[in-house]
Amino acid sequence: MRESSTTLSEGQKACLRLVAQGMSSKEIAKALGLTPQTVDTYVKTSMARLGASNRREAARMLVADEASRNLGSPTAGVAEHRPLPDQLASTGTTGWLSWVRPPPVGGSFHDLTWSQKTYQALLVAVISASIVIALALAIAGVFQTFS
Repeated sequence: MRESSTTLSEGQKACLRLVAQGMSSKEIAKALGLTPQTVDTYVKTSMARLGASNRREAARMLVADEASRNLGSPTAGVAEHRPLPDQLASTGTTGWLSWVRPPPVGGSFHDLTWSQKTYQALLVAVISASIVIALALAIAGVFQTFS
């Protein structure tokens, strides 16, 4: 059952407003003086009350509801756009780093599809294997030099 954002507590609304800005639970917790677990609880409860399938959708619903009610939360700049790695490549990022960009770290939510997740996992595996091979060759070279 989908409810209005007026049924949310001020703490839940504050968390969702910061989710709309692209902040992680740890960043929100630090900004609001809460624990990351409390932030996650607030966000999950908000998602359930609003009938949202993920935290970003819940944040968008809150921002839209507040904008329609004119309750103050500024909508301009709230949902700051953070481009995905494939979008960075299309916006002029060139060179070998445009396709060797590692996946986001720190538990932040992403909009990757299953195939994009698989690609990112394989990319991390290839980079990790390359590092291990390079270290093994370096160690073998050191042993060969001193033997």
